[in-house]
Amino acid sequence: MVTFVRRLRRFARALVAEVWRCLVAVGAVQLAGESARADFRPVDVPPPGHPERLCPDRPLTALERALLAEMGRPVR
Repeated sequence: MVTFVRRLRRFARALVAEVWRCLVAVGAVQLAGESARADFRPVDVPPPGHPERLCPDRPLTALERALLAEMGRPVR
């Protein structure tokens, strides 16, 4: 019985390790594909037509100002 439990644990560890390696590989492929695009740039504003577009005519709320200050960006 003890050897069966040890084999089962060893199999479970090997399975989890292999799943982890697969997830890391998939993530690396996804990141490589995104950063290899010619129009890649850091996101500073949402794209046109995005539902969370910026409204420059509205003042920032107290929470938004606090979040900007926490990120180290100048508060407008």
